Amino acid sequence: MADFWDTEELLGKFVKNSREEIHIKKVSKNTKEYIDIRTFWYDSNADEFRPSQKGVAIPLEFAAELKSVLELLEQ
Repeated sequence: MADFWDTEELLGKFVKNSREEIHIKKVSKNTKEYIDIRTFWYDSNADEFRPSQKGVAIPLEFAAELKSVLELLEQ
């Protein structure tokens, strides 16, 4: 998605299965910032992971609310 976003910063990633990873990035587009959580699939022809349409871009202004919801999982 490097062609889509103006900037990207990988915050973390984890393996979903043998052919997919989930990447969590801080991204921006037209001066607006987002947290992008997206499934990446392995392209064996290019020997790299590529972004899929499976994901969500959450405006950074909602990061605190997202964190609060995720913290409920630890209870």
